[in-house]
Amino acid sequence: MLHELCACDGCGNQIGCALRDAGGAFPEDADLAIRQEAFCADAPIAVDGDCLLAVKSGVVKSVCRDAHGQDRVVAFSFPGDLFGLEAAVDAEPADVRHGACVSMTTVCRIRLRPEAAKRLPPQFCARLSAELATRIRDNFQHRQLVADAAQVRMAHWLVQLMRAARGRHQGGAVSVLPAMARADIASYLHLRVETVSRVLSEFRKNGWVRGPLHRLEVCDAQALDQLAQGQGALHPPVAAQGALHG
Repeated sequence: MLHELCACDGCGNQIGCALRDAGGAFPEDADLAIRQEAFCADAPIAVDGDCLLAVKSGVVKSVCRDAHGQDRVVAFSFPGDLFGLEAAVDAEPADVRHGACVSMTTVCRIRLRPEAAKRLPPQFCARLSAELATRIRDNFQHRQLVADAAQVRMAHWLVQLMRAARGRHQGGAVSVLPAMARADIASYLHLRVETVSRVLSEFRKNGWVRGPLHRLEVCDAQALDQLAQGQGALHPPVAAQGALHG
C-alpha cells in the first residue's frame, strides 16, 4: 500500500465526489490533511471512526460473513463514493470489512481531528445521514434482487456499473465497464462463478454485450435495463441454474 498526501485541487473527481462535498463543510481553519492510499486487488482497507474515506479510482468491495459463515460481497463503492460510514457514526460494524476489488484502487482519507469535528455544521451531519440512508436502501434492494432469476441479477448489475461509469464521466455515454473479478460479481449476486460466465455468454449471443469480462462493452443498454426492470425475456435453462440464495 502506498501513502501520499494530496489536495482536492487537480483531482480528476471534481464532480460527484462525496468526500469533496462533505469536506467543504469543515471550518476553513480545520487544516485538513487528505491522504491518498493505493491498494492492490484484495488488499484490506483499514476503516475507523476518526476518518472519512472515498474511492478515488478503482472499486472498493464491502464483505460481510453471512448466517452460514461464508464471506460474501454485500456492496461495491465506485469513484466518488464514501464508504465505511458505519464506523464514523459509531454504528455496530457487524463484521463488515472493506478491500480493494481491482488493482490500483486508490482511496482518499480525511482524518477527523476532534476539535474540527466539534465545529461541524448541521449540513455535514445531514450529508452523512443521507449517505447512510442510501446504503440502507441499496441493501434492501439488493436483498430483493438476489431472489430474482440469474439473468435479471446480471442485467441489474451491468446497469448499476453503467450508471456508476456515467457518473465518473459527467453523464457522457460510457459503454466499456470496469474490470472486476468473476468471483466478486458471483458473491455479490449470490450466483456461482460458472453461472456468471454462462449468463454473460448468453448476453453476448443476444448482442447486448461484447468482449471479455476485463473489458466488457455494453452494446444494448436498453435491453439490459428492460430485463433488470423485469420487462425482458427470460430463458428458464439459464435462469434456473447455479443460483445460491443466501
